[in-house]
Amino acid sequence: MSIDDKKWFAARTRDKHEIAIRDRLTQMEVEHFLPTRKETRQLKTRKKVVEVPYIRNLIFIHATKQEAIDLPNKFGLAVFYIPDRIKKGMLIVPDKQMRDFMQVMDLSPEAVDFETDSLVVGGKVRVVKGDMAGIEGSIVSKPNSTYIIIHINGVLKASIKVLKSWLRPIEE
Repeated sequence: MSIDDKKWFAARTRDKHEIAIRDRLTQMEVEHFLPTRKETRQLKTRKKVVEVPYIRNLIFIHATKQEAIDLPNKFGLAVFYIPDRIKKGMLIVPDKQMRDFMQVMDLSPEAVDFETDSLVVGGKVRVVKGDMAGIEGSIVSKPNSTYIIIHINGVLKASIKVLKSWLRPIEE
């Protein structure tokens, strides 16, 4: 990747800092994308319309790699880039995916159901904590619970209730 090529980087923010970071990026004239909606909140004596992000703690930044690195290091912006586990660097969102996402958010954001969790039903996972650390299986979800299914092909399937935070996806 050339140093001059602008890419879309996905970055996490601190809780409830998305709007402030967006405003700071606007001041710095750094292209970014943060889908938001208006929400009415009831205060003690009045109602207030506030702007809230559709996806909490996430903002997309369009910059060169060096500019992206400088935002938290040089300018103190509280962004934490999502790592790309395969390429061992910062996660880069392909331009086509970003354009498609921006178009969907412009046209009908209410129809979008967000799934920011890397754990998907049917995906392979490994338990990383607790007594069952190291066990691998497929993830299933039942109301208010997460289970992994252990398969013994042709013999049985066993489901085990596990805390979702103890699971990590297995790259296939």
